[in-house]
Amino acid sequence: MDDYLEDDYRPAYETWQQNQTPEGNATFLREIDPIVQKGIQLYGSGSPLAASKGRLLALQAARKYNPQRSRLQSHMLTQMQGLRRLQRKQHQVIRVPERVLLENQRLQESTQELTDELGREPTDNELADKLGLSLARIAKIRQYQPGMSSGQAAARDPEGGGVASRLPGRQPAEQLWLDIVYDDLGPLDQKIMELSLGMHGQTPVSNQEIARRLSRSPGAISQRKIRIQQLLDQEQDLSPFLAD
Repeated sequence: MDDYLEDDYRPAYETWQQNQTPEGNATFLREIDPIVQKGIQLYGSGSPLAASKGRLLALQAARKYNPQRSRLQSHMLTQMQGLRRLQRKQHQVIRVPERVLLENQRLQESTQELTDELGREPTDNELADKLGLSLARIAKIRQYQPGMSSGQAAARDPEGGGVASRLPGRQPAEQLWLDIVYDDLGPLDQKIMELSLGMHGQTPVSNQEIARRLSRSPGAISQRKIRIQQLLDQEQDLSPFLAD
């Protein structure tokens, strides 16, 4: 009875049929590597994990292969579609902390790039524009600490309504006015406000530290902080409207 086994793979397959030891398996996999690589590229995006899993699936497929029913390559590629499930699991396995660590690296790199470009530390608005992230997301990235569980990270997720979305202890109306004042300031004053109040997940620092980081004198920082505070104090006059 005729079979569909390809001539290119017949010697390897028939030899392996008689020697399914670890050494025989390794030799067989080397002989059918073109099929394995094709499956990995088609269904596993060529990742190292997919390569390892692909060889295992190919070997399992070979054990079920019937030459009277199909070509070896067709049979193996059909069985290697299981790599698609592995690919989906790989995407799901990237948990919040791991993603935040990657984003934190991007945040640090972008901060340094903008610092070199601007001659001062960038504002969070400037960072948000460069990274394509929201201010709430930047706050989350800064507040995440290695070792935090995914549940803790979610609790502090500003985009999920966590505590990082506003400064501790502030009421909604106060936070609204804070945001209004911040948005209306120039970049230098925005940065002073961020560092003074610890906005967007930053740690509050002294006037001297702000001056050092912005290449200004402490006196200049103090003067700007006075003007910012005067704007913030206007909240009392507008509080009836903000409460609506």
